[in-house]
Formats: sequence, structure tokens, C-alpha cells
Amino acid sequence: MSDEANGAHSMSPLRQVTSSVTWGWYAIALSWGGIAVLLHQTPHQFPGLTTIGTIIFIADLVLYTTITLCLLFEAVHPRKIPKPLEEEEEEESPTFAARWFHIKQPQDLYFVPVALLAFATIIFSASSYGTPHCGRWLILTLNVLFWVYTGVSLLLAIVLGWWIPYTGTHHGSHYAIVQVLPYFPPMLSGTMAGLLASNQAPAQAVPMLVGGTTMQGLGFLMFLVILVQSLGELATDGLPTPAVRPEMFIAVGPPSFTIIAMVSMAAAAGEKLPDHYISAATSVRTADVLLIVTVAASVFLWALAFFLFCLAALSMLEALWHRTIRFETLWWCMVFPITGFVLATIDLAEYLSSAPISWVSTGMTIGQVALWLCITGCQLFMWLFKREF
Repeated sequence: MSDEANGAHSMSPLRQVTSSVTWGWYAIALSWGGIAVLLHQTPHQFPGLTTIGTIIFIADLVLYTTITLCLLFEAVHPRKIPKPLEEEEEEESPTFAARWFHIKQPQDLYFVPVALLAFATIIFSASSYGTPHCGRWLILTLNVLFWVYTGVSLLLAIVLGWWIPYTGTHHGSHYAIVQVLPYFPPMLSGTMAGLLASNQAPAQAVPMLVGGTTMQGLGFLMFLVILVQSLGELATDGLPTPAVRPEMFIAVGPPSFTIIAMVSMAAAAGEKLPDHYISAATSVRTADVLLIVTVAASVFLWALAFFLFCLAALSMLEALWHRTIRFETLWWCMVFPITGFVLATIDLAEYLSSAPISWVSTGMTIGQVALWLCITGCQLFMWLFKREF
């Protein structure tokens, strides 16, 4: 038995869990938060659905806090790494990067922003489930959190956008689309602005909408650049290895959340912007033009998201059919982007006033909840019965 295996068996069960937690685990909390938002937004509600969504939101808070505490525990009390017998018998302390930033290999840098994405879903759920039951203090708190989140996400995008090429870090065995993850948190600033602005006073809402549009533009334009590279790799190298094919669903997220962000911000602008916010256009309301253009552009973006979803789904089904893939934590990469795709469909159904699309989005919601439950069941089986963390 290897030294690593011996070390794993000598650890307590709790330590086995904490030492296995990585940045990628935030995708679990991210997925639960997305499902909570989806249940709140789905068009055909039934009694008790809000209660179910609230329970999932609370579970998301517990998951996020637990993952964060595990990472902090490992930073404060690092586990020493056993050295090969032929070198020395002493154990080696983890490096500073491995201990405090949990960067064990360069590709881990791409998954650091997932923590911010998961935090964004907590803000979404707090607004959806908390605002109707709380006072003005929550609305003001969410305004502050928006600007803090936007500043941190922009700073992280700049730092990683420079550090990754400076260190020559390549995506390695991962699918090339993971390179969009550093720019994903700024995109959710747009989604956040659209969700929060309707409850804010105009003096706070207008800067929020401008900031959200700015961040959404940055994230989506960077996505287009990386999407070209990803499709180029598909054309030249073929499909990625089965183990990383769940990452193909990440590409579905940016166009989907751009639809959600732009439509919701345009709708909020109808309430918060002055009639002639663009002063040179005096014959029409600025917000009306924004909403019309946004809804029309969203139809194009939905087609792009649908195409990318089909590519990822067919690739995943092929791997499952030939049994060349097994369940791993990486499967959680599928849940949040597809949730965004379903939410985008719900928004289009509302603004196109289409009952058929609304029912289609309800069917998609049922399918997405089933996928989430299936992955949750697989994850619990791996943790509780196979003891694989």
C-alpha cells in the first residue's frame, strides 16, 4: 500500500473529509443555490413550493459555510505530506499556496472563482426569499453586498487574468471552457443587478444597473473569446476525455445568464430610469427601447445556449452509453449552467407572453430538479457508502 493510502487510513473520518475539500466543492453549494432560485422563479407554482425553496436555500447556506470552514481548518491545521521512503522519513509541510490558497496544482486556479459564484446565489436567494419578510435593512444590506461582490469579482478577474498567463498555466486535461471561470463572477453582477434593482430606490438602482451592465459586458465578451478557442479545440482535437465532459456544460451558462441579466435589468430600468435617461433620444423612453432590443437579442443568445447544451448533452450521453465515465464531484459543473438555461427560458416565456414556452420551461424545471436529485444521490452514495471524498 502506498504512503498516501496509509496516510489516508491513519486519519480520522473528519480529517479525511476536510483534507479532500477543494475549490471545486463550491460547485455543490452553487448548484443548490441555483435550484433554490429556480424554484422561486418557475412559472407554475403550487402550495408549499416556496417552503421547499426556502429549505434548499438554508441547506445551501449550511453547505457553503461547511466548505469554507473545512478550507480554513486545513489552512490553520495543515496535514503534513509523507515523503517517499527512498528520500527521507520525515514528513513535508505543504507549501504556502497549497496551505492558504489550496492551490495543489496550477489548474486549481481556474476553480477559485466558483466560491464567488456560490456566494452570488446566496445573495439571489436572500433577495427572493428574504425581502418579502424583512424590513428595509435587508434591501440596504443587499445593495452593499452587490458593490462588494462586484469589486471583489472584478479584482479577482484582473488578478487571475494576468497571473494565469504570467505563470504559463494551461488548462491541462480540462476542457478549454474552464478558462472562462475567472470572468464568470463579473457576469453574475449583471444578474444580481437585475434581481436587486427593482427593490432599490432610483438613486441606488441606476448606478447598480450601469455597473451590472458593465460587468455583464466584460464577462460575456471574454466568454466569446474563450468559446472560439474551445470550439477550435473540438474541431482539431475531438471531444474532451470522458472524465471532463461535464465541464462542457459550463459553456451553456454565459449566454443563459446574459439573457437573465439583460432582460431583468431592462425590466428594472422601466421603473427606475428617467424617461429620457439617454438625453439625446427625446422622442422615446430609454427603458422601452432597452427592453425591446434586449428581448430580441435574447432570442439569439438562447439559440446559442441551446446549441452548446446539445453538444454537451450528446457528448455526455455518448460517454454514459459506452461506460467510459464514472461519477465524480466534477459532475456538479452541469447543474448551475443548465439551471441558468432553464431560467433564461422562463424569462423569455414571460416577456414573449408565450404560454407554450412557459409550459416548456416548467417541464425543463422538472427535468433539472430530477438531475439535481440524481447527482445529489450519487454524491451521497460516494460519501456515505464508498467513503470517497
